[in-house]
Amino acid sequence: MKIVIIGWYGTETIGDRAILAGLISFFNKAFNKFEIQLGSLYPFFSERTVNEDYSFLKEIIKKDLSINIFNTQNSKELIENIKESDLVVIGGGPLMDLNELYMLEYSFKIAKKNKIKTAILGCGIGPLFNKGFRKSVLNIVNNSDLVILRDSKSKDNLSEIFKEFKVDFDPNNILTSFDPAVECTLEFNKIHKKNNEDYIAVNLREFPLEYNTSNNINSINEDLKIFIKDLAVKFSDREIRLIPMHYFHIGGDDRVFLNKILLDIEKENVIVQNSNLTLKETISVFSNSYFNVGMRFHSVVLQTIVSGKNYVLDYTEPKRGKIYGFIRDIDTINYYDKRYISLQEDDINIDIIRDIDDEFLFNTQDVKMKLDIYINNLKKIS
Repeated sequence: MKIVIIGWYGTETIGDRAILAGLISFFNKAFNKFEIQLGSLYPFFSERTVNEDYSFLKEIIKKDLSINIFNTQNSKELIENIKESDLVVIGGGPLMDLNELYMLEYSFKIAKKNKIKTAILGCGIGPLFNKGFRKSVLNIVNNSDLVILRDSKSKDNLSEIFKEFKVDFDPNNILTSFDPAVECTLEFNKIHKKNNEDYIAVNLREFPLEYNTSNNINSINEDLKIFIKDLAVKFSDREIRLIPMHYFHIGGDDRVFLNKILLDIEKENVIVQNSNLTLKETISVFSNSYFNVGMRFHSVVLQTIVSGKNYVLDYTEPKRGKIYGFIRDIDTINYYDKRYISLQEDDINIDIIRDIDDEFLFNTQDVKMKLDIYINNLKKIS
C-alpha cells in the first residue's frame, strides 16, 4: 500500500508530528505493509522532524518504515506522487482559512480523476470565515471516499457548510473519532515508564490573529504573561518550564512569545525550553510533570492522555473550536469544567489551579474503540 499524506506538513508542530505518528500506527494495524510519501510545504523542515522522530515511530510499529518526502508546492511532484499512489490522505490538522487549502482540494480532484482512493483522516473543520474556503472544504469532502473527523463539533460545523451551499448532508457518511495524536500518545504510554517530578510544564502561544473574534489580542497576551508570573509566585518552590509545541517561524515559533514572557516577569524559577525537543521528549515532559497547563490544541491533547493532571487555556472559538470539541468528546464526567478557561470569554485567573492531585481517568477501552474507527474503515477502502 503506497500512501500519500498531504496537509500542513512542512510547518509541522509537535502536534502535527503526533498526528503523523498516530496515522502510521493506524496504517500498520490496517495494512501491515505500507510506504509513505509525505507531501511537505517546506521539505527541509519535514526532513528534520521525521529524522528526529524516526526512532520513536519505529518503536510504535515495532519495525522499520519507509517515509519519503516531496514538495507539495511543486505541482509536477504533487501530481506524480498522487498518480503513483494507492491512497491519498489529508492527514489531520484543521481545514481552515489558509490558501494551502486549495492545494488539498486540487490534490483530491487529481486523485479522483485517476480513480485513486482518498481519505480525510483526523481533520477538524474551521475556523472558516471566508466563503471561498468553505466552498473548498465542501469540494474536498465531496471528493473523499472516507471522512473521519477528529471531533463531533467538526461534524456539526461541516453540516452547516453543506446547508449554506444547499447540498444534501448525509451524517452517515461523515464519521468522527479522536485526533490521531491520541493514538500516538496511547502507544507512548505502552513503552514509557512514568517518573513523577517536581516541575510544572506550561505551553503557551501568542494569541493568533486568525482566531480573533473579540478584538482584545493584546489584552489576552498580557494576561497570559501575568498568569505565568502568578504561577511562578504561587509555586515558588517549583520550576516552571515553558514548553514549545512549535519550533518554526512559519506558524509562530512558540519560543519567541515564551522568551518575551520570561524577560518581562523576571522570575528565577521560570525557564524556556529553547533547544528543540523531539515528539517523544515533549510527551515525556508532560508525562513526568507535577501538573501541566496547555494552550495549543495538541498540548491539551497530549497532556490529557499522558498525564490527566492538566489545565486548559482555550484560544479557539468559544464553544465551537477544536479544543472545546476535544474536551466535550473525551470528558464524560465534566472533569474539565473547573479546569478550563476560554481566553476570549473568561477571566484569565490563576485561581483555576486547584485540586492539583486530582487526575482525569478516561475510559481507555472506550477511547480505543473509537480509534478503531480509523483502522476498520481503512481496511474497507483498501
